[in-house]
Amino acid sequence: YYVQIKSIMVGGEVLNIPEETWHLSSPEGTGGTIIDSGTTLSYFPDPAYKTIKEAFVNKVKGYPVVEDFPALDPCYNVCGVEQLELPTFGILFGDGAVWNFPVENYFIRFEPDEIACLAILGRTRSSLSIIGNYLQQNFHILYDTKKSRLGFAPTRCANV
Repeated sequence: YYVQIKSIMVGGEVLNIPEETWHLSSPEGTGGTIIDSGTTLSYFPDPAYKTIKEAFVNKVKGYPVVEDFPALDPCYNVCGVEQLELPTFGILFGDGAVWNFPVENYFIRFEPDEIACLAILGRTRSSLSIIGNYLQQNFHILYDTKKSRLGFAPTRCANV
C-alpha cells in the first residue's frame, strides 16, 4: 500500500531530507513508500537512512555505543536500563497526518546482551521506502482503498 511521506522527525526535529526522496517517480514507477505487513524492519533509501541514523547518533545521550553489532546500527549498551529514553521518531505524511511511534517500535532490544539497536536499515540499490511490521506493532491500521487513505491508532494487539 503506497503512502506519501512528507518528512521524518527525530527528537521532534524535522530532518533535512529532500521531499523528492519520498516521491514515486513516473514513468519508471520506482521509489515512493509502501506500508508492508510482510516486511519485518523498515527500510529507507540512502542518503535518507544516513540522515535518520546520524540524527539518532547525535541525539542519543547516556548510553555507550556498541561497535560492530551485526547488521543493525547504531546500537547502544542498555545494561540495567528498564525504560529506554531515546529520541522520538515520527513520520509526517503528505496530508498532514503524523504517525509517532513508541520507542519499542523503532529500537530492538536484544536480551541477554542488553543491547538496543535502531530497527531501521538503509537501501543502497533501491529508492523504495518500506514501513515494516516492527514499526507498525501495536497499532490498529485501516487500509481505506476506496478513499486512498491509511488510518492508524495505538492498540494493544494482544487485547484485540
